[in-house]
Amino acid sequence: MQAKQQIPIWQLLLAPLALAVITAIIYYPSLHFAFQFDDLPNITKHFNIRHSTLADLFFSGSRWISYWINAMHYSIGKFDPFSYRVGNVIIHTMNGMLIFGLLYKLFAPTKNNFFSRHALSLATLTTALFLLHPAHTQTVSYVIQGQLEGLATMSMLVMALLYLWHARTRNEFSKIISTIALLGCAALACCTKEITIVAPALLLLLDWFLIAHGDKKKLLSRAWLLGLITGLMGALYVYFLKPSFFANIFTFSHVAQNNIGNVLTQDPSQGIKPFYFFISQFKVVVHYLAMYLWPFNMSVEYDWKLSQGIFAPDVIFPFLLLFAIGCCIAKLLKKNATSPVAFGALWFFICVAPRSSFIPSSELLTDYKAYAASIGWLFIIAAACIKLIELIAQYVPQKISALNASLPKGTAHAVALLLVCLPLGIATKHQNHIWSSGLEFWGAMIKNAPGKARAYNNYGVELAQNLGQWKESIPYYQKAIIMDAHYADPCNNLAVAYAQLDDIENAIIAMQQGLKINKSYPEGYNNLAAFYMQKEEYDQAISYLQIAIQLRPYYGKAHYNMGRAYLKQGKDEDAWQSFKNCCTKADMDNETGFACYAQLSFALKKYDDSIFACERLLDLNPRHEQALFSLANSYYLMNKYEDAARSYENMLNYYPNDQRALFNAGETYLRLKNPQLALACFERCESRPDRAPEVYQRLVSCKQLLGSVST
Repeated sequence: MQAKQQIPIWQLLLAPLALAVITAIIYYPSLHFAFQFDDLPNITKHFNIRHSTLADLFFSGSRWISYWINAMHYSIGKFDPFSYRVGNVIIHTMNGMLIFGLLYKLFAPTKNNFFSRHALSLATLTTALFLLHPAHTQTVSYVIQGQLEGLATMSMLVMALLYLWHARTRNEFSKIISTIALLGCAALACCTKEITIVAPALLLLLDWFLIAHGDKKKLLSRAWLLGLITGLMGALYVYFLKPSFFANIFTFSHVAQNNIGNVLTQDPSQGIKPFYFFISQFKVVVHYLAMYLWPFNMSVEYDWKLSQGIFAPDVIFPFLLLFAIGCCIAKLLKKNATSPVAFGALWFFICVAPRSSFIPSSELLTDYKAYAASIGWLFIIAAACIKLIELIAQYVPQKISALNASLPKGTAHAVALLLVCLPLGIATKHQNHIWSSGLEFWGAMIKNAPGKARAYNNYGVELAQNLGQWKESIPYYQKAIIMDAHYADPCNNLAVAYAQLDDIENAIIAMQQGLKINKSYPEGYNNLAAFYMQKEEYDQAISYLQIAIQLRPYYGKAHYNMGRAYLKQGKDEDAWQSFKNCCTKADMDNETGFACYAQLSFALKKYDDSIFACERLLDLNPRHEQALFSLANSYYLMNKYEDAARSYENMLNYYPNDQRALFNAGETYLRLKNPQLALACFERCESRPDRAPEVYQRLVSCKQLLGSVST
C-alpha cells in the first residue's frame, strides 16, 4: 500500500466548482421556460399549493417534501416558473457535488490500483457526465419530476456519505452523531419519492464493495445499522402506502390502468398486468443503458407498447443482452469479489429494479426514471474513458508526456476529461430546447411518438390558445379522437375551437361527445355552459356550471361564469356570491376574479368586501386604476376619511392628473377639516380642461374656511 497522496484543497474544489458553473450556464436559458406536461396539474392547477404549510404537510405522505417546496416557490413568485426551475438546477447541481465527494472519498489515492490512482479524474468525469448528459434534461426541466427524482437521489447520496462517515470514524461521539443523522435522513428519504426504498440495498452494496472490501466480519459489524435503516424505511413506506398496496404487489394482483391518450395495451380498455409489464421491461432497461452511450432521438415519451408474449422479438433479444451483461458481472465478481465495475453495474440494476419489474405502471418508460440509476452506469463509462485516455497517452510524443508529468497529478486528466464533456453540454442545451414552449414540446412528441393521441391533442391546444390558430388546430383534435375513442380531451378542445369559429351547434355536439366518454370532467361542463351562455340560455348554462362546481369545488372559472350568468338574469346577489367564491374559495385568485368581486361589491354597497377585494387586487397589480379608485371611495362612503385620504393620495402617486381622484381627495380633506390640503386638490382640478363645474364652489368654500374670501 502506498502512502496517501495529499492533493491541495484548491485542486479538489476546482473541478466540481467548474462543473457547477458550466451546469448553470447550460441550463440558464431554460429558467424562464413555461411549465409543460404534468407540471400544469401538479403546480398551476394544484389548488392547495396556495395554502399548504410545513405543519400541514409534515409526514403527510411519501412525497410531501416536494409539495412543501412547491408551496414555498409559490410564496416567492406565485406561478412564475423561474423560482421552480432555479430550484431544480440547484438540486441537480448539488447531486453532482455529492457524487464527486462520494466517489473521491471512496477511491481516495491510498492504493496502487487503477481506481485509486485516478480517483480525482474518475470523480470529475462521472460528475461531469451526470451533470451535463442530455438524458437528464428530462429530469431537470420537468419541474415536478426534477424535484421528486432529484430529492430522492440527493437523500440516497447523503445517506451514502453519512454511512461512509459512520463506517470510517473511530470516534464514538462521531458514530452516535452519524447514526442519528443517518436515521433522520432515512426517514426524510421516505418523504421524497418511493424509489428510495432501494436505499438499504445500495448501502449494503457500498459497504461490501468499497468499505468492508469483501470482509464479512467488517460488514456484519454494521449489520445492526443496516437492519435499523431497513426497518425504519420499511415501516414508513407501509404507513404511507398502506399494507394493501404491498399485498397487491406481492400477490401479483395489482393492475394499472392506461393513461388517457397514452395507451400501452393493444386494447385501450385492457389493464396493464404485472407479467406483461415485466417482460416489456427488458427492452426498457436496454434503452436506459443505451441512451447514455448514444444520447440521440430521446423523447419525453416513446411510442412503445407492452410486449405480447415471452417469445416476442422485443422480449427475447433484450433479455439475451441483459443475460450476457449478468454473466459478465458474475465473471467479474468471481475474479474479484469487490470489483468496482461490478459495483457500478449493480448500482444501476438495483435502482431500476422497482420500476422495471412486476410492479405495473401506466408509463412503460420515461428517461427520468434512470436518473439515480445512471450514477452507477456513468461511473463505468467514466472509468472506461479514463482507461482509454491512459492507453492513448502511452503513444503520445515525449514532450507531451513530459508536460503531463510536470503538472499536478490528475490535472491533465481533468482538463482532457472536461473537454470530452463539451459535446455533451452542447447536446444538453439543444435537447433542453424542447421545453422552451408547448409547440416545441408537443411538436417533438409528435415526431418521436406519433402513436400518442395526447401529443396531437396538446399540439392542437398550443396552436389554438397560444397562436390563435383555431381552425388549424381542428385536424389535430380530430386525429386524436380517431386514434383513441376513449380520450375525452380532444372532443372538448374541438368544441372550444368550433365555438371560437362561431359554430356553436357543432361545439355543443363535440362537447357532449366528450362528456359521454368522461362524465367527471369539470372543464367540459364549464365549456358547455359557456356555449349555452352564447345562446343566452342561462338556466341551462347554470345547471352545467353547478355540475362542474360539484365535481371540483375550487374550480374558479366555473364560479366566475356562474356569476356572469346570474348577472345576465339580474340576480345580483347570487352573482356577487359567485364572484366572491371564484377568487376567495377557488383558484381564480387573479386580477379578473378580484376585479369582478370588487366591482360588484362596490355596486351593491358591500364596502367591507369592496375594500378586501381591492386590496387583494392591488397586491397583484399595484397600479390597477379602478381598484385604487374604488378602494378610496369605499373608505370614504364608510366615513373612514383618513384611510380614504391615504388611498386617494396613493392613487395620485400613480395617476397625478386623475380628475376624479383629485376632486374626491379634496372632498375628503374637507371632511377631515383640512381646507388647506383640500384647496390644493381643487386648485389642481381647476387647471385641468376637463374640470367639473363643482370645482369653483369647492374653491370658494375652502377659501372661506381659510378666511381668504369675505362672506
